[in-house]
Amino acid sequence: MVAVLDALLSRTSSGPGGQRPVPGLPQGSSLSPLWANLALSRDEALEAIRVINEAVEDLGMRLGTEKTAAMSFDEGFCFLGEDFGPRYPPALDDHRVVDPPRRALYVGVQGARVRVSGGRCLVESPQDEELLDVPTGGVERLVCFGSVGVSAGFRSWALAHDVEMVFCSRRGSYLGHALDLGSRVRVDRVRAQLAVADDARTAMVFARAVVEAKVRKQIVVVQKAIRRQTVEVAGEAVGQMRHLLRMVPLAESRDELMGLEGAAAREYFAALGELVPEEVRFTGRSRRPPQDMVNSALSFGYTILLGETISALCAAGLDPAIGVLHAEDESRPSPALDLMEEFRPLVVDQVVLAATRRGELRAVHGRRQDGVDGVLLTKAGREALIGGYERRMLQRTRGALPEFSGSLRRHLYRQAQRVAAFVRDPAVGWTGLSWR
Repeated sequence: MVAVLDALLSRTSSGPGGQRPVPGLPQGSSLSPLWANLALSRDEALEAIRVINEAVEDLGMRLGTEKTAAMSFDEGFCFLGEDFGPRYPPALDDHRVVDPPRRALYVGVQGARVRVSGGRCLVESPQDEELLDVPTGGVERLVCFGSVGVSAGFRSWALAHDVEMVFCSRRGSYLGHALDLGSRVRVDRVRAQLAVADDARTAMVFARAVVEAKVRKQIVVVQKAIRRQTVEVAGEAVGQMRHLLRMVPLAESRDELMGLEGAAAREYFAALGELVPEEVRFTGRSRRPPQDMVNSALSFGYTILLGETISALCAAGLDPAIGVLHAEDESRPSPALDLMEEFRPLVVDQVVLAATRRGELRAVHGRRQDGVDGVLLTKAGREALIGGYERRMLQRTRGALPEFSGSLRRHLYRQAQRVAAFVRDPAVGWTGLSWR
């Protein structure tokens, strides 16, 4: 093996722009990362990233943080559009984002009205100006923010055609959801949910799996976002989170488990606050109300995700008021909070982090309003976040679940179905997604 590596490195290739030949592997060669994987240990790879990052920053450039990382097959990773993990999956021709035939329609113009006419979905302003006109067949769900009116005709059409309707406040807080439940009998499913929630042993099996899935994905977010300046802070946070993760199987009560989850979240958000650009730095998670732009973006994204999660649970035949990890509360859909935990870092946190680093979300996208405590996202900020969220949810992958492929949105619905299967028969178990 050493002889092969020496032979590869002794080869000469033409330098850039026709310069004199130089020894080594040419940049962009598929053999270059292969050689690195064979020759470098994990610690050496991390040091190589640090050295390269420092060198390119001196030139006024920076590495693509989403494409540069030291990963392992155990954790899973994506290289040249292909997913790799403990079990190498077959090639997937449609790995890239594919536009679906039906999309979500987000309406946030205050005073706007949504109606249907002649097979078209129309959004009109308070002045009766047409803001949007699309075929009804292209609408999968409607998400309304604030004072947006929905006509009786649209409501009847939506319920008859399996189009979900999610209603949020102007600030993005979830208010309610409408979905055609059809004629399926759900009494047995509700009874089974109550039985799982009331059985402490069975409930803890599911709750531990939820917390483990969430913390593992939080660790991946931090690891993928580490930069030279944040190696120490992020590395310490990852170490603490791994320590807490090892304690999850030992938790014997929901309170103990929530304590571990909360401790991991503090480490995670403190590290995340150091990983965003300096102009939007924050010290930790703040909500109700959020105190900075990034926390406002996180809350807004979680609200959108919550609406979809409720839809997925309802579609799977589960009652959105009976939770396991999160206690039942009149003001929140507890099981949706259970299901969405692993999708917070997988989708929303990743979207917000990437948007801040690309400059799509900046400090100017957060504003304070007279008489309102906290920070709200501007219209441009909401649009940037919604765009990134949709692209992320449409990203297709394979290997996150055995013998299953599709968009992350499809995986959300699949996880809801797996929760329903666990409710029917706890012996089948439930696990989080493997993030590539």
